[in-house]
Amino acid sequence: MLVSYLEKNYGYNEPIFINNIKIDGIKENALRQNFNRLLKKGFLKRFDTGVYYLPKPSGVLKNAYLDSNKVVQKKYISDDTNIFGYITGLSFANQLGLTTQNPAIIEIVTNKETSKGRKIDIGNKKIIIKKAKQTITNDNYRILQFLDLMSNYEKWAECNDSTVKNILLKFLRKEKLKRDFLYKYIGNYPGIVAKRLIETGLIYEFA
Repeated sequence: MLVSYLEKNYGYNEPIFINNIKIDGIKENALRQNFNRLLKKGFLKRFDTGVYYLPKPSGVLKNAYLDSNKVVQKKYISDDTNIFGYITGLSFANQLGLTTQNPAIIEIVTNKETSKGRKIDIGNKKIIIKKAKQTITNDNYRILQFLDLMSNYEKWAECNDSTVKNILLKFLRKEKLKRDFLYKYIGNYPGIVAKRLIETGLIYEFA
């Protein structure tokens, strides 16, 4: 019964967080006992404390494995329905093309953290997780991510000012960042953010 439930709701080689599972008629202790039985039988594998997966070897790899990126995504960024975090810092600057530097440590801002920043390891990934300045939602995560970048991009940008502006403008337009969201959240950021938005003219490009 439990294996069928996990197959249907999670699939193979996907992160399963035991604390998130609620099944009618099965109490927490019973659920953990069932998980332990499945572990012993090889139907389930443990990735980390509280994190499991149903193993299914691929045609290329003889042994099944769980991608660390999937665990990071599901635990700190999004559960496929709700967004509660985002990548920030050098990693985000790299994604946009502001820098070719590939960071060894990924920075994530998330609702799931209450500290100003702490380092953790998830599989082979080194992560810094930080609490959000504002509760992150499906609607506001992009504007918060953009404002974070506007605070610090000069530390990583490897291109000239014109190219930087074009990259930022492309993101702003693609995500259709809204002016009312800008005014709502900019007070949580240092004054340099507003100054840069005005100097670059980006402040006039919000929807």
